[in-house]
Formats: sequence, structure tokens, C-alpha cells
Amino acid sequence: MQSAHTVTGQRPAEHRRHTRVAASWPVTVRTGDRLLHLLTVNLSPLGAKVGLDEPLEVGRPARLRLEPPGSRPVEVEAIVWRSDDDGAAFLFLGNLAHAGPSHAE
Repeated sequence: MQSAHTVTGQRPAEHRRHTRVAASWPVTVRTGDRLLHLLTVNLSPLGAKVGLDEPLEVGRPARLRLEPPGSRPVEVEAIVWRSDDDGAAFLFLGNLAHAGPSHAE
């Protein structure tokens, strides 16, 4: 099993300031020339964990299009904060509550 590290090169701390909520929402991740259609694992106001089978480069910029049930899709800029065998954690570059609705529907 691959050891997870954050964009700072440190192992992630387990004490969090924001609660994470389990959520399996469709999400489209655009990073570089890659477009991935995946599902979230959990969400917080500052980030999301997304399930995927292959690691992403830590620190790489990304754009996420989240599709919450019963609501309009939301797009947010992010970076890959951590990547390991069971997915990638994205740090939002701005609060999810202030992210704008997607214009590409």
C-alpha cells in the first residue's frame, strides 16, 4: 500500500477543523488534459475525497464539477492535496459554499 503525503510533503494529520460528510456524488475532475468522471467519497467546506484507481500528481491544479442530488452542478477550482491507493483528496481554492453554479450543463 502506498503511503499518502500532502502537497507539503508531510503525512496528513488526522485532526480536522471541518467535519467531513460521506457523500457519493457524481464529480467530473479536469486536471491538465485529463477528464475523469468519478464519485466523491466525502466532502467538507474546504475539500473533497474522490475515489479513483490511479494516483494523481500531488499539487496539480484541478477543476471539479460536483453534482449534488436535487441541485444544480457546482464548479470549484482545487489542487490535489493528497493521493493514495483509494483516491485523491482535493483542497478547494475557495469555500464550496461560495462556488458558482456550473455553466456547462
